[in-house]
Amino acid sequence: MARILLTGFEPFGDNKDNISENILKTFSKELNITDPWLQQRKNPNDAQTISVTIEKQLLSVDETGSVMIANKIGSGSRWDAVIHMGLCESCESIRFETRAQSLLNMRIPDNNGRQLINHRLGDEEFYCDKNVVNSMQYPPIEGLMISHDAGAFICNETYYYTLKSINQSDANNTIPACFVHFPKEQVCSMTTAIEMLEKIIARLLFKPTLEVVGAVLFNNNKIMLARRNINSELAGFWEFPGGKVEHGESHFSAICREMKEEFNWTVRAVRTLSNQHHSYPQLDINLHLIEIETDLDEIYDNQDSWTSHDKIDWFEEIKGVSIAPADENMANDLLKTLNAK
Repeated sequence: MARILLTGFEPFGDNKDNISENILKTFSKELNITDPWLQQRKNPNDAQTISVTIEKQLLSVDETGSVMIANKIGSGSRWDAVIHMGLCESCESIRFETRAQSLLNMRIPDNNGRQLINHRLGDEEFYCDKNVVNSMQYPPIEGLMISHDAGAFICNETYYYTLKSINQSDANNTIPACFVHFPKEQVCSMTTAIEMLEKIIARLLFKPTLEVVGAVLFNNNKIMLARRNINSELAGFWEFPGGKVEHGESHFSAICREMKEEFNWTVRAVRTLSNQHHSYPQLDINLHLIEIETDLDEIYDNQDSWTSHDKIDWFEEIKGVSIAPADENMANDLLKTLNAK
């Protein structure tokens, strides 16, 4: 059983109603959510549904409402996820907000008459956990826009204080929290809004499975590996460089794009060598290794422009080398094959 906190707002300004309040009133308090990545799982017998209890909270459109959930988190309240909802008067699509900016610039007063102009909430901005954002993007949810601008009114203020409180009160940042903006009901029907909310909940509760490609470059019976730079996840680990497959992209197109983005290399995809499923704590990946070809005389050029790695090297064995967990077995298998020739 999972517990989710769902919040909405009262009407504000010239609005006679607020779609987020109407969703809050309509949305079921209990539901069963199905794994959206079930077909990509290594073991399809894993849990396929989760029973969910929805705790609802209507927030006032003022400072009291904006800090209510942050204060509850600071006092020890915990949920499996927090979903804030709000009305975006000018939106044409449902927006998943990734960033809470530190600046308030209210074009109208809140419902308590407060109007802050160029007001700083703090010294830093806060962001939705990137694993949560990945969950919404891979694959994308039709009709959901990934947005980096939650505005400068109460929605942003609420999001800011909630993310700040999680950052300060939850040492492991284990509460997934997000903000979803809905257009007016003339643009977005309640049926569409509720269906979208159920899809978002599913992405929050199940660990995502991402399709990933890795590049294999051979040279004199050695394989090339790249070392993650200090600003990357798994910093210092060696891996087959690559990245996530975008929606509608083939594995070959993905590896060519990733090599261009990460190293500024123009490569040719030759063949798929192998694929393997690997489970990390926050996500699962299906890693597809693609053999590539490129001009070896140019691969060390423009190293200052490399985005995710700080070194490449050639390996005929990897004993004692810090290899990314998803890559280690595949690297060993490739080297065994090469050494057997």
